Amino acid sequence: MLLCCQWAMAAEVQSLSRLLVASGVDGQMSVFEKMVQGSLAQNPAIEGEQREVLQHIAMESFRGDVIYSHVEAVVESALQPGDLETLLLWYDSPLGKRITELELQSLEPGSLPALQAAAADLAENKERISSAARLDALTQSAALGVTLQQRAMLANAMAESIAANPESPVDTRVLDAQLQQHQSAMQQLMQQQTLLSLTFTYRALPLEKIASYESFLSTSAAQRYQQGLQSGLLAGVEATLGDWEAGLREYY
Repeated sequence: MLLCCQWAMAAEVQSLSRLLVASGVDGQMSVFEKMVQGSLAQNPAIEGEQREVLQHIAMESFRGDVIYSHVEAVVESALQPGDLETLLLWYDSPLGKRITELELQSLEPGSLPALQAAAADLAENKERISSAARLDALTQSAALGVTLQQRAMLANAMAESIAANPESPVDTRVLDAQLQQHQSAMQQLMQQQTLLSLTFTYRALPLEKIASYESFLSTSAAQRYQQGLQSGLLAGVEATLGDWEAGLREYY
């Protein structure tokens, strides 16, 4: 019985790992580090050698494997019996594989200039923008984007605060005031960017295929999966922010 239980647990972990790979999650774990790196690069208060050191600390702190371990643990606890099989059926299907392929392509370096070039035409396609809005409602992509953007801003604020007072607690009062003042504008801008991004990502798919994706995302298994992914991602980000703070204090 013990051997059977161990085998069943190992099989479930293997299936979960396969799900995270099949849905492209494993390929998205570096997104937050790139956001922080971009934020550091644009910070006028950080210059020269100091910027290079902080970017190296960021690379060492915001590790994709650490965030992935949190995602894996939270998703495992979020899913109910039978969810893994249901989700794998979708992601192993031809449409599921195609959607994952398109989503990973949207993360490639050349995709941003292509999106910017196509933005005006995409915005005029009301039918596809409406489809993107439904996808966003099902995945909460814009809301997650705002949260991640705010955490990247916090990483910057931590660097400035610790540089000024390495032994003192991080002072986020200025950042908190800025976020409160600009919260609505940030949400609106992120919503617009997300709709354009989703429209661009799935532009090669017929609308009826996107409707099938919407139907899948509406299922209880997919919703539990989405919630687990986002909760795990944010838990991983919080953990790596702790590593970032430790690295900053050691440097300064």
